[in-house]
Amino acid sequence: MSKNSDPERNVFLNTIKENNLKFFAFTIDLESEYAGLIDRTQNEIFKDLDKIDEVLSTLTSLDVKITVFVMGQLFELFPEVIKLMEEYHCEFEAHSYTHDYNNPDSEFEIIKAKEAYFNYFNKYPKGYRAPRGKISRQGINYLAKHGFLYDSSIFPSYFPNPFRYLFSNKDIHYFNGSGTMEIPFTSITPFRLTLSISYIKLFGVDFYLKLSKLFSLNPVICFDSHLHDFIHIESSFNMLPLYWRIPYGRNKLKGIEYCVKYIKQIKKMGYQFCYMSELYELGEKVLPSSNG
Repeated sequence: MSKNSDPERNVFLNTIKENNLKFFAFTIDLESEYAGLIDRTQNEIFKDLDKIDEVLSTLTSLDVKITVFVMGQLFELFPEVIKLMEEYHCEFEAHSYTHDYNNPDSEFEIIKAKEAYFNYFNKYPKGYRAPRGKISRQGINYLAKHGFLYDSSIFPSYFPNPFRYLFSNKDIHYFNGSGTMEIPFTSITPFRLTLSISYIKLFGVDFYLKLSKLFSLNPVICFDSHLHDFIHIESSFNMLPLYWRIPYGRNKLKGIEYCVKYIKQIKKMGYQFCYMSELYELGEKVLPSSNG
């Protein structure tokens, strides 16, 4: 994917800065444990509603608005988890149907995700997030065909798709001139480190706090997380290959502690919390009309 035009980016950033706006969207990818890196039938994390409730209670006590991108199968397998999240006024969007890395944005995955969402909510999703950020131009075309308004898949960073997205537009934009809006994950510093709780655990919260003060943060932040970032289940963790246990094992019990510490700093910096749908609406108001 190539960068969008500088004029589009400049209009967006100038409008945000001129109005002194700062937005922080907190997202959770609700998917198979460890993103499907272990047995996909291993879903112990969804069975402890008390722990999930504790996470949601802690986050919302800080006034965080949560947008959840749901793997479609989970609507059918664990509707009680969705119901609990509804009680905390979460917003929901689509995150494929099976979280298949080999078919992250196939028409089948998109259609089935949309159907599962509709069967639960009796309405259609607005947004889509592809597994591991693997969205393609064909995938964007499928999203437009099936009525999605925005995508939020791209990591403008070194991982997981550096050869495709490393130098892509870091701001909200229309995907390569299409009519589909892209709300990318936020990366920080000239080294484009992803801003997510997984990375904060990996490198340490104090390191990320220092970077966030040293380098100017984007005025619009899309922050990523997963339940396994906050809830540690040793039996599931031990199923990971050794080369994955090393990064996932870093600060494995400190997810919620680090997240709270970082969010409190974000609040001090003047950010207001929002849903992803609000970022989409902001993009509609601020961006030049697409060429789609």
